[in-house]
Amino acid sequence: MSSNPPGSKNKSSDIPDIPTGLPTKPFRTELLDTNPFRDQMPTQLMQRGKYGTLGKIAEIEINSHVVTAWPRMDVFQYDIQIGSGTEKRGLVKAVWESQAVRAIVGKKMFIFDGNHIGWSPHNIADKTIDVDLDSERNRPTRAGALPNIHKFRIKKAKNQYVRMEALRAYLDGKADFNNSVLEAINFIDHILREMPSRRLINLKRSYFSRVANSTERTLIGGGIEAMKGVYQTIRAAEGKRLVINVDVSNSCFWHEAKFDHLAYLISGRGDQQAFMADATIKGPHREPPLWPALRRLHKNKFYVKHKGWEVQKEFTLKCISDKNAKTHKFDVRDRATGTVKETSVFDYFLQKYNVHLYKWALPLLVTTRKDVLMPMEISYMMPGQRYPFKLNESQTTQMIKFAVTRPAVRRAAIEHGLSMLDWAGDPVLKDYGLKIEGRMLKTKARILPPPEVQFKGTQTAKPGFGGKWDLKHKTFWKPNYAPLTSWGVCILPRHEDMRNPITIEQVRKFLKIFLDTYRALGGEVKNANPPITQGVPDDADAIMDCFLKAGEQFDARPQMMLIIMANKSSEVYHRVKRSCDCRFGIMSQCVQASNVLKCNPQYCANVLMKFNCKLGGTTSFLKSHMAYRFFNGPTMIIGADVSHAAPGAPSSSMAAMTVSLDKTASRYGASVQTNGHRVEMITTSNVEEMLTPLLDWWMKNVGGGRPPQHVYYFRDGVSEGQYVALLKNEVADMKRLFAKMGQHHPDNMPKFTVVVAEKRHHIRFFPPKVLNVADGNGNPVPGTLVDRDVTHPFENDVYLCSHAAIQGTARPTHYHMLMDEAKVPPDYFQSMLYEHCYQYQRATTPVSLFPAVYYAHLASKRAEGHVDKKMEVIAAENRIKRKLPGVHFTSSDDSEAEAPKLKEFQKTNQIHLGMWYI
Repeated sequence: MSSNPPGSKNKSSDIPDIPTGLPTKPFRTELLDTNPFRDQMPTQLMQRGKYGTLGKIAEIEINSHVVTAWPRMDVFQYDIQIGSGTEKRGLVKAVWESQAVRAIVGKKMFIFDGNHIGWSPHNIADKTIDVDLDSERNRPTRAGALPNIHKFRIKKAKNQYVRMEALRAYLDGKADFNNSVLEAINFIDHILREMPSRRLINLKRSYFSRVANSTERTLIGGGIEAMKGVYQTIRAAEGKRLVINVDVSNSCFWHEAKFDHLAYLISGRGDQQAFMADATIKGPHREPPLWPALRRLHKNKFYVKHKGWEVQKEFTLKCISDKNAKTHKFDVRDRATGTVKETSVFDYFLQKYNVHLYKWALPLLVTTRKDVLMPMEISYMMPGQRYPFKLNESQTTQMIKFAVTRPAVRRAAIEHGLSMLDWAGDPVLKDYGLKIEGRMLKTKARILPPPEVQFKGTQTAKPGFGGKWDLKHKTFWKPNYAPLTSWGVCILPRHEDMRNPITIEQVRKFLKIFLDTYRALGGEVKNANPPITQGVPDDADAIMDCFLKAGEQFDARPQMMLIIMANKSSEVYHRVKRSCDCRFGIMSQCVQASNVLKCNPQYCANVLMKFNCKLGGTTSFLKSHMAYRFFNGPTMIIGADVSHAAPGAPSSSMAAMTVSLDKTASRYGASVQTNGHRVEMITTSNVEEMLTPLLDWWMKNVGGGRPPQHVYYFRDGVSEGQYVALLKNEVADMKRLFAKMGQHHPDNMPKFTVVVAEKRHHIRFFPPKVLNVADGNGNPVPGTLVDRDVTHPFENDVYLCSHAAIQGTARPTHYHMLMDEAKVPPDYFQSMLYEHCYQYQRATTPVSLFPAVYYAHLASKRAEGHVDKKMEVIAAENRIKRKLPGVHFTSSDDSEAEAPKLKEFQKTNQIHLGMWYI
């Protein structure tokens, strides 16, 4: 990284200086960091104090199994190197399974992680040998080929032993969590994985049958099949125990089919003729239209099968050739005469094997073997190869249908998974004395009392344990901030034929029901006849036309725009939102033309919950059993999430932060900004840039000019290994910002309670079928909370199921409190977690995730329309250039954190301080 400022000339003329062309962000180093709060952040997470007592006790089962015995003796740990240490997994496996290596490590009880670490109870001397794989397989080395000899080295690790007693001491509370404890858990985890990874298809901690039956797999389109397997992981848990979490795992694999058929399915073309036209090579330097899609097939293994080959041969696809079976020619030697003749692939298969290639025009498959190319129509995808790419909308829908199952079905699938793992018959577990309880763990959950939902005046909803209510005879707690006066309706045409999806008369019919419903819900409407525009082919021009006509009607800047869309095109949606947010600075509400035609009052009420919030209103707030005692003084809730693009995608990561805007934390403002490329911690500059305007608004309108006394910070998407980094970075940055906003007076510094909310886990609840414990589908009722048996041994965490699952098996949210300067009592905190899920402003049901975080998810997704795509391309190119040898970058960051900023809001209407994202 250059120490020169961006734009300055580098003193070294032999190193290329590539400017990023992007807005730069200040970087953080030990020398330049002036944040005094960073060193004040704890390095140990807070411990659990008292348990909560609120709620009714109910015994439920959890998909975890208690480890009743584990190895007591110390185990030797070894460093293993095969070849240079960078060899592919197939070669590593071949060397490891060779007779020469097995003679050194023994045939039993040696565990190898497949990379560089091994374990054994036996003391093995350090040794280095050469392994000749050709000799092992009793075959001669091919003429002209390099010797198939690979080095194998084993030596004791720096820490020679895995101390199993360290794990016991930690669970008994006699020792802190340290590297010895981590090594012991890691070793037991590999004991569990050893046999399943040999017998089954292994993806990290998930396992899939190599011969799955029809109920365990389904085709989802595009040559992809979804498969159902089993997931297992070990963890230390409350109660001085180890537990194994076992759950269903779903993943996508390539379908075992011929490559020409797979290519056809990937293409999405409606018929074979169109497919052949788009896949056929037209000439030199002219790439067929389908080639970008076909590149997904690269690096997969395949086998060749035709009537001339009795033995199934396996190959690896390197790339797609630019030649077909008739244009690619090679020399063939006649063994009888010794003459050499040039022939095409087409003629070769016809003459040698009597195989006629009917799809000869398709490009050939280039294998990793030298000068070996194969036709698509005789090549078959090997089974069990994972599909690593993002699914399209149709595939995602099919995947969800396959994966979502009711509790009884999921439990049966877990039982099937246990039979696949076969703990009782696992010889490795027996050798090491690892025993696991076969039945699911039972725990005493608590079912928290459901709150009432408060509307205007004395109107309340009492959902009870059903988790649902409606808006009949209800009035919004707070209507729109100002009467709906200046607004417009814009009808966007269908892009395929530029026809309007709906008539103006149909729109007016909808508007009457829409506005009547709004008035019934308490909304204030001054203008019931807004201008309706249509027939403008360009979406951005259509928005501008509507904006101008709405403003002219009342000679005032429009408050809202109702957009009627012809379909669910995400591209059109983002274009609309970008125009409304960044060009005109007005709130917008999109509706589908098909729903407008139906004129359903229930649909109108659902849309109006969002419509009203965007206009400054509030749907409802909760009537707490705890009487808001968890808000002892002026309190602010902040939520945050960082989302990343799919693996391999060039898009920047997106950071979103939400801030409560009223005393009851019912309304939230949100701010979003790019956060580098796959950078999880929100940067210092982003924390300050995103929070400052929202904190300033809160202090002026809620706090009486002062910062809050207490701040709850809810963060999503952070792994356990990043908890301390979260405190040292994001929380320290927020503390510095609050100190600045409070003019560095100690009385103005709020106390922080920091909580990580996580839904990416495999814990599931299976309650008994008892009234007010389980619903009709077998899911737990809202308010089911678990704080024992599967939670952390010592730290403060809970699993809470706050929602009524509409479909499938309910997934509880895992809340882990990292720091609590306010010392909130557990019953108050747990009640707040649960009850606030009832004041999610766009639903008449409690949600599964704390609203502050849920809103951050929405804002992050919604801001995708603000992405500057041209600058994203530059950023992606720069990341590639950054990795080139000898390249010097004039960048403010020596990591991959550079990212183009989002397009800014037009701030005349101050919509960036409202609920624009909902």
